[in-house]
Amino acid sequence: MKKIIASLILVLIIATSCSQEAPDMLGAYTVVIDKLYNEDMALNSDIKYIAIDTSLINNLSEEQKSSLLKDLEKYGYTVLDMTFEELEKEGYIEDLYFKEGILFKIEDEPVSGRSITMDVSKWRSGLGAIGYDDLKVEYKNGKWEVTKTGSAWIS
Repeated sequence: MKKIIASLILVLIIATSCSQEAPDMLGAYTVVIDKLYNEDMALNSDIKYIAIDTSLINNLSEEQKSSLLKDLEKYGYTVLDMTFEELEKEGYIEDLYFKEGILFKIEDEPVSGRSITMDVSKWRSGLGAIGYDDLKVEYKNGKWEVTKTGSAWIS
């Protein structure tokens, strides 16, 4: 009986030490947005708004999307959760130009293990945008990191 109990305790210890922390999905998206925000800083000049199109983000719940919007306030601008079409309809975008802001667009694939592949962009105008197709973020050592940028593009 003592051997059985000792064996069970050993199995529990091994199982507990092998378990991995569940990744915070929100972190994957903040890492990607931080990367885009800090690239081609000229697109960020004289802005008042940061817009993000959350309509194509599939891996976050509505509550997590709200947290993402809140996180974007760290940049010090008014945050809008709107699509390109909505921004255009509301007058923020005129003649393919977002005069006072930038628009982040993220289209993600379903989570695969501890990684997510997505197409991402930062858009200011028809001639001012950057992005990555098939960008990959992975959860490693307790945090999300971009491990593959995929195909980069600029306009």
